[in-house]
Amino acid sequence: MPLTIVPEKDIPLPDDFEAQEPTTLNTKVKVAASTAKVLVEGGAEIPVSTPEKIEAEELFKVFTDPDQKGMVNAAVNKSLSTPATVKHLYAMLSDYDHQVVQEAVQLRRFVTNKLIEDTGLNDPRHRLKALELLGKISDVGLFSEKTEVIVKHATTEELEKQIRSKLANIIGQEKTINTSFEVIDDEMGTLEKEPEGEE
Repeated sequence: MPLTIVPEKDIPLPDDFEAQEPTTLNTKVKVAASTAKVLVEGGAEIPVSTPEKIEAEELFKVFTDPDQKGMVNAAVNKSLSTPATVKHLYAMLSDYDHQVVQEAVQLRRFVTNKLIEDTGLNDPRHRLKALELLGKISDVGLFSEKTEVIVKHATTEELEKQIRSKLANIIGQEKTINTSFEVIDDEMGTLEKEPEGEE
């Protein structure tokens, strides 16, 4: 099955076209996993053997261990350049991300339920604090502080007028300074070229 590549028009060109190599293990794994995802979705058939599964599991352990996230060595680079290893790593990371999301949802429900229980406490301070925290949950949004941003769009003519007025203030439209000057070439001397071959 052919892989179709569609260029995206809304992404600006980079400032320079030097190779952008990921430097940390975190970014290297994410780039490799994204590449594997595109290949798999494009219909690429990449058979995964047992040694490649073991390599992927080792990479997964290093990636998910917060103490080892910065470690990148030749073995890691070699593993990340093996398509079968990366394919298996991508499958493991997808499952891991799903589990992390599920755990976050479960924890959110637990905290919300506990706060609901605490609203029935006898102490009014605890009751009010539980109600306040329930109100701050993003789904409820009662006590969340909102920042309003107003964007004023100006026409091209208005922008040009503003730029001209600022330039006029900087340059000064009718200010002319008359001053005298003195030629100092005689005092400074002329620049002599150094003979070739000398530095």
